[in-house]
Amino acid sequence: MCGIICEIVFSENSLFKDKKLLQRIKNRGPNCCRAVEIDMGNGIKVNFCGAVLWMRGPTIIPQPVESDHGLLLYNGDIFNETWDINANDTLVILEKLGQVENFADIHIINELKQLRGPFSMIYYDKHTHNLYFMRDRIGRNTLLFHKSDQSIVISSVLGRKYKCIEIPATHIYVLNVLTNTIRSHPWDNGYSVEEHVLQHWYDKIQTLQSLPDEEFTFEFDHLDDLNEGEDIVGYIESTAKETKCKLKLMEKLLEHPIIAETVTKIMELLENSIKMRLRTQPFKCKECLMKSDPCIHCTVGILFSGGLDCTILAFLSHKYVPKDQSIELMNVAFKKDDNSSYEVPDRLTGRQSFKELKALFPSRKWVFREINVSKEELEECQRTSIADLVHPRQTILDESLGSALWFAARGHDEHSVSSSRVLLIGSGADELFGGYTRHRNAYKRQNWTGLQKELYLDWKRISFRNLARDDRVISDHGRYPRAPYLEENVVDYVLNLKPWLKLVNNTFYLDII
Repeated sequence: MCGIICEIVFSENSLFKDKKLLQRIKNRGPNCCRAVEIDMGNGIKVNFCGAVLWMRGPTIIPQPVESDHGLLLYNGDIFNETWDINANDTLVILEKLGQVENFADIHIINELKQLRGPFSMIYYDKHTHNLYFMRDRIGRNTLLFHKSDQSIVISSVLGRKYKCIEIPATHIYVLNVLTNTIRSHPWDNGYSVEEHVLQHWYDKIQTLQSLPDEEFTFEFDHLDDLNEGEDIVGYIESTAKETKCKLKLMEKLLEHPIIAETVTKIMELLENSIKMRLRTQPFKCKECLMKSDPCIHCTVGILFSGGLDCTILAFLSHKYVPKDQSIELMNVAFKKDDNSSYEVPDRLTGRQSFKELKALFPSRKWVFREINVSKEELEECQRTSIADLVHPRQTILDESLGSALWFAARGHDEHSVSSSRVLLIGSGADELFGGYTRHRNAYKRQNWTGLQKELYLDWKRISFRNLARDDRVISDHGRYPRAPYLEENVVDYVLNLKPWLKLVNNTFYLDII
């Protein structure tokens, strides 16, 4: 994970003078930091700064990286099994974007569309003065846009003092530094390219992002035909009526060949996603990163409520973390007042799942890190840090969820501080597999059609609602969040399943039938 920021400056009032903002950038990338300035003439300068959290390649590569053709700021991971696992993906991308053909712009856009993985990126073409910026098509990483009379800023994080928007994950954007016109290229080739006056583009997105969730809707343009699959639906519903024990219900459902095949395929895809996200790192903790000796300390943690999604991540991670390293389970609890307790539901389920993991894998050292947060500490950190990281999201729910992730990722318990650099998170599991109460309510209102629409709506707005926010708050501690459920192959497979197959893996049926 890295912190990246680019500013087109029209005056002497540069945001690069804001020490607090630059520290936020450096928090995301504590291993090295570099800045570059390009003078465009006519009083226009473009400043680039990158702070690197080293995860890929044999050595740390300072950012921005530069060639004769362009300059790149890159935050993320390309999980492409055809690429050299030992190569630095930032340098590979710079080389690909610099292989200029007759139509350089088309070449750059086409190369960007080939990238798979969580990332945000800023690329400056020295020949055309075009600035390309984007989040990946799922929207897993953050990138913000601020505009004023003094400057235009594109950054991983900004803070409450800067009015800004989250750059939508729907397009690749191309801003010409000299003309201030912007083009939006959709990730999917079937849609047209649009050109905008910069201010109009900014105002339109700001209006959309200020809408409450209930007004944030999409057209249901390709819902599946739900008339198919009556036999399997009948089997699921009759089995649920006959079997009230959750464990026996799951065992009975897995006797159906289609359900068994689906579960097996999902687990194979998810395990491969975890494998890619764990093997692409130095396997060094924060203290040992610059040492040549092998590290036996914890390098991998899991944000751990004890629920199904994070427990599955822990279960599968055991196979790909070195046997002599521990795996930390980060479990956070808040105290509402002096009379309340830290024995909250997530703490209790966390301990139960921790106990089961120890029984399954007794040779592994599992560390259940109980992170207790008082009301006073919560309020202080929300005021000084969390509110800036959540921004421009600003609802009570954003603050609450952002706070839980920030404290969990900080990794402080009463004994010590986590040394891990990679954090696995369960983001996307609820949206893909129907983990929210509203999914059950949608089924009760409109049966499978209602559930299908609710799942589709959740997926279409996931990049707008929480992914960028979560990336900002977790990465503030110099740890890298990786979300295995949001790997492209997992997502593509699950999105194409009928709704009754997406929810076989939880207790949905027991609750609604």
